Amino acid sequence: MKYNILATLHIMWYESEMINETLDSIQQAISNATQPIDLTICLNSQTYIEQPDEGFIPEQMFDVFLNHPVLENATVIRKTDNEPFYNIGDWAREAYKTEAKYTVWLESDCLVPEDYFFLLENINIDHPHLISLSNRKMWDSTWDEVEHPIVQQIPRTGPPEDPQRNTPEPFGVGHYINQEDLNKFNEQYEPTLIKLSQPKVDGALAAVSSGFPCPFIVEGVHLGGHDFYMELFMKKHNIPQYHIPTRLKGHNCTHPKKRLGTSTARGGVVYKKYEKQCNELIHKLIHNI
Repeated sequence: MKYNILATLHIMWYESEMINETLDSIQQAISNATQPIDLTICLNSQTYIEQPDEGFIPEQMFDVFLNHPVLENATVIRKTDNEPFYNIGDWAREAYKTEAKYTVWLESDCLVPEDYFFLLENINIDHPHLISLSNRKMWDSTWDEVEHPIVQQIPRTGPPEDPQRNTPEPFGVGHYINQEDLNKFNEQYEPTLIKLSQPKVDGALAAVSSGFPCPFIVEGVHLGGHDFYMELFMKKHNIPQYHIPTRLKGHNCTHPKKRLGTSTARGGVVYKKYEKQCNELIHKLIHNI
């Protein structure tokens, strides 16, 4: 099958309560596209890292959004504790379709600009590449080039451990933005496309073009750095990143409903095991570069 654009979404069970909002956003963006958008989602109920609190059953947490109309024709894949550990890095690697014009990394906590898929449809670049959208104020200057031009003008005046803290709402990476405000903000600016001086990859709403060398994320990079690994891979293979600076994405990484039904902190023994493994593979790639 030939795809135009493939949108992929990995959902952990404890993220379920915020997913209807995300699916509404995806549905709106799909409705503004001129061609069908294929949607594939992964429902991950594994408990290797996060254990459910009493009264919560991971497989049942997904029920709150499974009747959403945007999923009517979606491909749904499930990952359970009956399988080896699997996370977002594995999904980014395995969900990629080289024949798709773009394979998009949707994220469970990231709202989509309403014209996102329409813009991707109308980009024509004849070599492997990645397309990114602009960020809000990030924690250090290495991200300046991929922040929205308006956001770039805002100085970091917070403390050293949280320099973007004083950024006015909703322009800091830790602030919540809803779909209506995201649309109103983006409507003020015409879309433009630039080529970055070097890759700077944030996994939320990264669009990976057809023809990418595979695997661009090796097995073992399960979590905690798959996007950084991709950035290094692109640098090694001289693959460019193009950027739409005037389209802000609604990455709500501190969404109040992001981790419900579990009290397990991210930082336990199992998490650190896989994080260490990922970091070792990243350092190996840095050495090769």
